[in-house]
Amino acid sequence: MENDITRPDPASWVRVLTYNGRKFVTGLYWHPLSTPRQFMKEARAYGKEHGLDIVAIREAPTKIQAGFVAKKLGAVKGMYSMATALAGQFDADFVACWKIDEDLYAIAGTAEGAIIPGGDLVTTFADAKQRITVLQNRGLLKNAQLFVPEGFGFDVRPFDIEELLAPKRLRNGYKLRQLTFGLSRKELVTVGVCTGLLIGAGIGFHLWQSHQEELARQAALEAERQRLAELAAKNAQAKSPLDLAALEHPWASLPDTQDLVKACSKAERVLPLSIAGWQFESATCDGLALAATYQRAGTSTAKQFTEASALLFEEAPAFLIDDGNTVGVRVPLKVAIGSNEELPSQDQVLQAVTSYFYQQGIAPRLAPAQAEPIQQLPGNDQPAITVTPPWTKFTFHAESTLPPVLSLEDLPGIGVRTTLIETTLKNSQLAWSVAGEIYAKPQ
Repeated sequence: MENDITRPDPASWVRVLTYNGRKFVTGLYWHPLSTPRQFMKEARAYGKEHGLDIVAIREAPTKIQAGFVAKKLGAVKGMYSMATALAGQFDADFVACWKIDEDLYAIAGTAEGAIIPGGDLVTTFADAKQRITVLQNRGLLKNAQLFVPEGFGFDVRPFDIEELLAPKRLRNGYKLRQLTFGLSRKELVTVGVCTGLLIGAGIGFHLWQSHQEELARQAALEAERQRLAELAAKNAQAKSPLDLAALEHPWASLPDTQDLVKACSKAERVLPLSIAGWQFESATCDGLALAATYQRAGTSTAKQFTEASALLFEEAPAFLIDDGNTVGVRVPLKVAIGSNEELPSQDQVLQAVTSYFYQQGIAPRLAPAQAEPIQQLPGNDQPAITVTPPWTKFTFHAESTLPPVLSLEDLPGIGVRTTLIETTLKNSQLAWSVAGEIYAKPQ
């Protein structure tokens, strides 16, 4: 197999691959066309507007797409569109991923006959695996033939890219076209005259506009990559699979109250009230770690505490700068994050939470909080925008002499997340305080 890779512009997703002596281009920007009778005219207009002069056309049963690329990125008329050529080899939807070099994998696929946006590119193994997982979560693999190599978590099916792209299988319709060659004679004359009149300012503006479009496109692709990485990290902790929409919901990234209480209570049980003469003072637990402080008593020393704590904790203690009288220890935690449930109404959840605490003889403190704005992804020619989220947020705080495993046992869970548990020892009496967040549909 010939797998030489041409990267005319390192900042671009565009790659030129060679199979059987033919050049195939990946990384095209796929855009739907809305005028079936005059789709080439529409493609020329779009390409002219965005500084893209090479195009591949994909005519699916339900839609027509144009895959655009700039000639300066190394794609020229006569080369083949990888996605279009492969799509022509299957009678139904498919998604294929195959290795082309060390940690370089190509992806191509269709959904309802159309090229999948963001699914025509060359990328790394990790990114390719994430993209396939996202397609599965979106349901795009349900009716598609899937071809992936080892390590993707799916059944491996035979996929011979050399055979699929054999010269006898390739049609002229898979080739890239030069958009300017598709203009009528009258249009060519008009363009030539205008170009001559505006050659100075026009060329400069065209290059600037093309550069800005490419920067915006790269920003959108990088933002998408970061969101996919964030989603993969959260799904590694989630009790049930999350989709991209869950990234905008803060409650979906927080542990359920009962899971947090169980993890914090289990960690607290390893905390002695005294370690080598140092007395327990307080502990806080936020789901990421349990942090406890001890106070020196009598003639106990830091050396004694360090030696004794090494038998209890993996991490070394941290002594505070207060004449060496206070020390902190930390127990790392790994708590599953909750779920992306539908939120209750504001009145419903506030009544449920306050009623629960008062039934326990606990007076909670609730306060409205500013919900974090949602940062939406930028488009190819649109900057990122911030919108107000369609939910309200409240914080709550409560104190009790009962341990959280009892005081929070039946706390309502839908839209409610406990975020902090604090334990204190005063006058030989343990006390607890809890804090959390409430999310609800606005009134």
